[in-house]
Amino acid sequence: MKRKIGLLATARKKLHHPATAIELYISPLFVKSVHYAKEHYDAFYFYSAKEGFLTQDKRIEPYNVSIKNFSSKEKQEWARKVIDELLTHEKPEETTVFLHGGWVYREHLQPALTRAGYQFEVPLQGYSIGNQLKWYDEQNEDPK
Repeated sequence: MKRKIGLLATARKKLHHPATAIELYISPLFVKSVHYAKEHYDAFYFYSAKEGFLTQDKRIEPYNVSIKNFSSKEKQEWARKVIDELLTHEKPEETTVFLHGGWVYREHLQPALTRAGYQFEVPLQGYSIGNQLKWYDEQNEDPK
């Protein structure tokens, strides 16, 4: 059976001091996605505009970089580097990647995942931020 791997977007809202990747980002959407990933994936990683691929324990400084300011070539190179790093952690033939994050990132990550041989799903494709928050709340509820 294939391992389920989460690849989660980071967030604009951050702490004002260095921290590990899992602690630095503090937006409600990020926090809810991490809670979901802990419960539903065998492992999970993050991606950010500045840092690219991030493990949970990678210590980083706060920053203000947006992929929206990258050229098309820079976005493609960024996505290639993210997936190249993922390849050092997870084998395509052994995993299915669950990609969480907005289209501005996914439009470059999805083709890079395909080229690397990964199967992937986008659980929240087409959901607005509000609907994503609601979906996570519903998924993260404790069954009564």
